[in-house]
Amino acid sequence: MDECEITLLYASETGTTENLAEELGRTLERLHFNVTMMEMDFFEPKRLLATPLVVFMCPTTGQGDMPENMHKFWRFLLRKKLPADFLQAMRFTTFGLGDSTYPKYNWAVKKLHKRLLQLGGQEFYIRGEGDEQHSEGVDGAFVPWVEGLSTKLLELFPLPAGVDPIPSHQLLPPKLTVEVDDGKPAYTSTSYAADISIDRGPSSFTVTVDKNERVTAATHFQDVRHLTLSLPHPPTHSPGDALSILATNPSEVVKEALQILNLPVDADQPLRITPNSSSTRFISPLTLRTLLTHHLDVTAIPRRSFFAFCAAFCSDEFHRERLVDFTDPKYAEELYDYTTRPRRSILEVLQEFDSVKIPLAYLVEVIPRIKGRLFSIASASGQHALSQRILQQSPTTNSTTSTAALDSADEGGGKLDLLVAIVRYRTVIKRIRQGLCTRYIAALKPGDRLSVTINRGGLGGAVRRVHLHTPILLIGPGTGVAPLRAMIWERLAQLEDVGSSNNGLHPGKTLLLFGCRGVNADYYFGDEWQALQQRYGERVVEVRTAFSRDGPEKRYVQHLIREAMGEVWSMVGERGGIVYVCGSSGRMPAAVREALIEVFEEAGGMSRDAAEAYLLTMENEGRYRQETW
Repeated sequence: MDECEITLLYASETGTTENLAEELGRTLERLHFNVTMMEMDFFEPKRLLATPLVVFMCPTTGQGDMPENMHKFWRFLLRKKLPADFLQAMRFTTFGLGDSTYPKYNWAVKKLHKRLLQLGGQEFYIRGEGDEQHSEGVDGAFVPWVEGLSTKLLELFPLPAGVDPIPSHQLLPPKLTVEVDDGKPAYTSTSYAADISIDRGPSSFTVTVDKNERVTAATHFQDVRHLTLSLPHPPTHSPGDALSILATNPSEVVKEALQILNLPVDADQPLRITPNSSSTRFISPLTLRTLLTHHLDVTAIPRRSFFAFCAAFCSDEFHRERLVDFTDPKYAEELYDYTTRPRRSILEVLQEFDSVKIPLAYLVEVIPRIKGRLFSIASASGQHALSQRILQQSPTTNSTTSTAALDSADEGGGKLDLLVAIVRYRTVIKRIRQGLCTRYIAALKPGDRLSVTINRGGLGGAVRRVHLHTPILLIGPGTGVAPLRAMIWERLAQLEDVGSSNNGLHPGKTLLLFGCRGVNADYYFGDEWQALQQRYGERVVEVRTAFSRDGPEKRYVQHLIREAMGEVWSMVGERGGIVYVCGSSGRMPAAVREALIEVFEEAGGMSRDAAEAYLLTMENEGRYRQETW
């Protein structure tokens, strides 16, 4: 094999790692490497025996787990019969993506790196670890890691005399080429509207919107929706699983994109993309209009590689110089200030640099693809029939949540609930920004249909394996309560199942600590909590609240932990209870951890070191689980 060949294997949960892998692949091509890039589960692991140089990239999901599209690859590497010298002919490096607010930060790439060493692989460059909490996001670690990797590769494989790396602003051939299909007549904008076919793979299915209701007060700053979706089959998800929704660009954005791109192609002329494969799915019929509607994320924040493409397509020398500067890693801070800080979109960049004209052939490589967005499922399997029975027997209270469950019992198929915060805000440059997927969700109406997939979450199935005698402490401010609601209903369904046959059952308590701004602003599912407490009693299920704006002092979920110190220690320390934390990945997870450590110190009589060690033991045993975003 040519020594200048390099294999880039990646796994990706939301598409971020895939985008970084593509960026790295282009960097390696500029160093004159022949790059083979592939998802891990599409790569036959035995081929590693004949693959001397490999870069592995993967994110950490859930509780230090591997992403789904590397499970098969990882299972092979874990085979006990593999000899210790299995990978002795392979040199490798790894890069991981993680969130430092999680206890098992970048755990997946650490486990992968360690296993490759155990099998005889030789590390030729240090492992990199990207952190979403870094001030510059994962780029804060990725950019310098790529610089160092490039330097190391040029040391190991020096270029021949007279050959230099290809500059970042010099064009590389496209991986996928978009062309006009001259053999087909153009469509009208309405002639194919009803015939659009979306293929998201064998695991996707279609759901129908039953309800899409705002559940925050009209005066509240944030619009949060409670959606109920009908399924064609009974739900089979577990608490903690997420629904992946693939959004589309609204017509006004598509119209604006057509104007800014100004391509010499009729928007409704059929197109073909080559090469095409089963792993690269595009809508049918494919036209420029459907490409911009369903596939290209023109409102995304552009990455460094976007500016490299733009420099190659630029006709103005001043524009070209500025664009080239943005491709230089030493100007990373300037790039961050121009793009990420003001959330400047691709379309806005193209408006400012209006001398950039992206050719049709490069369109799908220059503009990133729309990726599915994950939303925690806020209901349990079969919940709606049970909730109808329970909630109809209890008076409702004044809260910001409508009792959607009352009139949405399962009929033939099944139902799912989502709790979605609609992203809409004003940036530092005084422009309104809207999230692509939540903007799409906000516009959904009853009867609308959409294609979705279910992703197994880090908490998925956990509550089903917990004995009913075991107490559970749930901590979920804001929309973090969504998966916890699913857990509560799942546990109550288990209790209902065994109740008639085991009258002496004394279930462990389920205690939810919920925080929001105010009881009349964003108290999600308030009527349900009251109904459940009335039916089962607070010894079985109890909800305690912290309303941060309703009193003279701000109160958060960590205050609730400290206020219930004795009970928390009894549930967790004395009775072996389990803690689940869901919600924002900002300051909340660290504040919750600190509050729990204080509980172990004061109520449990531990030293600081012992309290921290006890929490670590809980994490290793799966008794402390976190899902934040």
